[in-house]
Amino acid sequence: MWWKTTEVYRVSLPYSEIRALNEDPIKATFRLGLYCQSAERREILSFELRKKFEQNFVFELDLQLLSLDADTLATIKTPARLEAELQKHYPSTLGHFLFIEWPKLDDDILVTSDRTAFISESASSLKAYQVLSSWLLQEYKLKAILGSRDAQQTLMGRQLRLNSAPLQAQYEVLITVLNPRPELQKVHWNARAAAENYIEPFLSELSGITNFTIKTQWIYQVGLEGAGAQPKQVLDDSKLGRHYALAEDSLPHIITSLEKKLGTQITDNPCIHLVVYVPPCAQAPLRIYRKDGQRAAPLASNVEAFTSAKWGGIMFANPAEATCVRYMETEQFSDVYIHAQDVMPVLLYQLRKIFDLENNTPLLDATLVPYSTIEPRAWEVDTFMRTNTIYLVHSATTTLQSLIQLLGGIEYIVINDEVGAAIQTAHRKIVAAKQQLRAGRLQQAALLAREAYTSAERAFFDPSMLALLYFPDEQKYAIYIPLFLPIMIPVVFSFNTILKYFRKRKATTATKAKEE
Repeated sequence: MWWKTTEVYRVSLPYSEIRALNEDPIKATFRLGLYCQSAERREILSFELRKKFEQNFVFELDLQLLSLDADTLATIKTPARLEAELQKHYPSTLGHFLFIEWPKLDDDILVTSDRTAFISESASSLKAYQVLSSWLLQEYKLKAILGSRDAQQTLMGRQLRLNSAPLQAQYEVLITVLNPRPELQKVHWNARAAAENYIEPFLSELSGITNFTIKTQWIYQVGLEGAGAQPKQVLDDSKLGRHYALAEDSLPHIITSLEKKLGTQITDNPCIHLVVYVPPCAQAPLRIYRKDGQRAAPLASNVEAFTSAKWGGIMFANPAEATCVRYMETEQFSDVYIHAQDVMPVLLYQLRKIFDLENNTPLLDATLVPYSTIEPRAWEVDTFMRTNTIYLVHSATTTLQSLIQLLGGIEYIVINDEVGAAIQTAHRKIVAAKQQLRAGRLQQAALLAREAYTSAERAFFDPSMLALLYFPDEQKYAIYIPLFLPIMIPVVFSFNTILKYFRKRKATTATKAKEE
């Protein structure tokens, strides 16, 4: 009864199929359109680009050669018109990109904010491949994600590493306005409207692979003094005659101190903090100084900020100089007005840094068109989704294989129906996401990858697997042997007596038979 009641329930799992997931490497189809005015140049570039993608460790090139009829070409006088005509005939969707040749360019390649780039007549296939590899496909990230042998080497002068925290399935984005001295100043700013008009449109472009919840809050009576940061007064030639220097070394201590007071413990989801600290005029303006004693370059007028990839960012929104001059003259209550055009570009820049959308890889004779909208560039969204889809598939695969190895090695871990269903769902979604990536359907692959990652994590951290972990076979034997061994010893010895009895009985029967 003891043995039966301590049996472990284990759902049947596809062990061999999960172990074999690595035998089918992650491959993604990249669809590229190419337009050149000369058919000969179009053929040469297409041939060379295909050759460069033949040995690619992740991407398979699906190259489409584009052309326009003579009547349409006769009406085209500007690159924008050419781009519009090609988009009309060959519409680009999520994950697609288009190279368009235009004769009059200052650089070899000009990458627009859409899914297009203009190339000059002298641009080589090598330069085009460098733009694709470094800016659009970001292979240096994928090598770090997939654990390539070259992960510690450099690719075209850039260290192969990830600058951001791994993507999660759900985020809380918390915008906090800190007013440390509400008795001395009143801060005027509609933080909710700013979040709706700036942050929400930006994050909605990234919501194809992860979800965001945006919240705002105001906190008072929280300053830098308790964070171990002591700004030092520095004399200057401004109307105030001084500013306050904040050492770069003290910034991590500010994050540690503020995190306890921001109220993020109310949610289980990872939180991205965007903190706007408004110093009082008696301690303003605040300036950040680097370790070498030089002032850090400000991101905007009268604004200082810094970013932590796994946490968020803090921005010091200094009051206007005229406001502080009036305060220093009268030392009375002051009204501080925060303008969205000064603050929000900095917060958007911090979000770009947090999600690693900022491209810091310079390429000779290649240029990016400056930002013209709040939202990320269209191809940046594609790059974000593509990179993180591959990450989620790889992470879900690693999690499942680790879990299968654990469950196969320890036979007395419970595997209930919920855990079994999560494991099987994750396996199916991984296989389906790989198929969609190989087919070039990025949106479907992203959704499947997110479901696979969520199911794998849910199975791995399910608490029910530890329910009967304290009933291993060794413990059962430790109970049975002391209990039954004293009883079994006389029972075993009694077998000898029984055996002698039957032998004696058999001999007596045989003797009587002979006498008769």
